[in-house]
Amino acid sequence: MYFLRGVILATALAIVTACAVGPNCRRPEFDAAVSYKEQDGWKPSEPGEAGSSGLWWRIFNDEALDELDGRLEISNENVKAAAAAFEEARALVSQARAGFWPTVSATASRQRTVTGGAPPHTTNSAAVAANWDLDVWGQMRRSTDSSRASAQASAAALAAARLSAQAASMRSDVPTVPPGLPSTLLERRPGKPKT
Repeated sequence: MYFLRGVILATALAIVTACAVGPNCRRPEFDAAVSYKEQDGWKPSEPGEAGSSGLWWRIFNDEALDELDGRLEISNENVKAAAAAFEEARALVSQARAGFWPTVSATASRQRTVTGGAPPHTTNSAAVAANWDLDVWGQMRRSTDSSRASAQASAAALAAARLSAQAASMRSDVPTVPPGLPSTLLERRPGKPKT
């Protein structure tokens, strides 16, 4: 009797401790200075994705740059790899979300057997099974949150790879001319006909 109680208590304790999930992730708070002595004349940064997701090279009004961007999406291996990683991350988010829903499976079979001189015997069978895992301890929720964060990181990596590849390929086409030099130097870049 005591042995059975001990086994039940140990099993219950193992189940409860094995399913424990950690606390919610919170950003640490820190005190930042309101202003600095070097702040005069400086504008605070305003992070955003507008620059990385837009067609920023259109400000140059150059059709060659537009064509270059189209080829870049097709030929750059870093962009292809980042796009594949992003698609994989999106698939993992969908897979994690699928855990919240029930699963239903059905099977059917038909078997025909002949033994000796007896007439053939046909056996039909069908089965349906349903399973719904409840997210009592938050494991599926944590998995979904983790997959979603990974997808966001992959999306940012894809945007960074595109921006980097665009900047690298367009750097060779758009010259950098210091202020004060004659604007005719812009027309002498390689690949541009002299006018």
